[in-house]
Amino acid sequence: MNLPEGTHLGYINNPLQDTDVQRIIGHIGLIKTTAQLGEGVILINKGKIIAASFTSGDKLYYGNGALEVINATSPEKMELNSYTADEYHVAVEICRNENLLLQDETHIPTIPDLLDESVLRKILVQPGVIAVSAFSEGFSVQSLGKADFDQVAAMAEDLLRAGIKIARDMKIGLIDQIILETNSGKIIIAPYGDLFLCVFTGPDTNIGLIRIVLKSIQSDVR
Repeated sequence: MNLPEGTHLGYINNPLQDTDVQRIIGHIGLIKTTAQLGEGVILINKGKIIAASFTSGDKLYYGNGALEVINATSPEKMELNSYTADEYHVAVEICRNENLLLQDETHIPTIPDLLDESVLRKILVQPGVIAVSAFSEGFSVQSLGKADFDQVAAMAEDLLRAGIKIARDMKIGLIDQIILETNSGKIIIAPYGDLFLCVFTGPDTNIGLIRIVLKSIQSDVR
């Protein structure tokens, strides 16, 4: 089984035992495990386990059974790697074909198709905009400008979920836009069909015009 290598992020404790679970919450990728009895892999999507396997000698464990074995073997080393959207898609298909998906995993998070680049360019040309990204499920699907979009997508997803929960709990309607302002810049997050748009601006940018452009773009898909 040749899963994509991804980008090495470092080594972690066993998140299955909640000793280092915070390290995987914002990540989409692969955990490689090494133990005296064998080696295994765990496919994750923002902390959710999608698939797993463990090989010990001539025995192969997969899905939920692999997780039980990995826990029982007390891995000596666990390597965390991140995936791009393409790498994640490839890994999911391989795991599906090899029957490595968890038994209770009925829905595998996917990444929507790319949107028309002109939509992003319409935002990027606004005064003060540094970068704009379309994201979904913690992935940066399409981006323009200069920013660490993989990290931004994961963090924007967390901010979005928190905003949706607050709006729901306070019964104030659906999220239209979320604005985060600091002394270094501003971030605007807005729903766009099956995607979400994340806009970065400089600290002194007047975001009024940008918000109007976003509303116009949003109205095109409603």
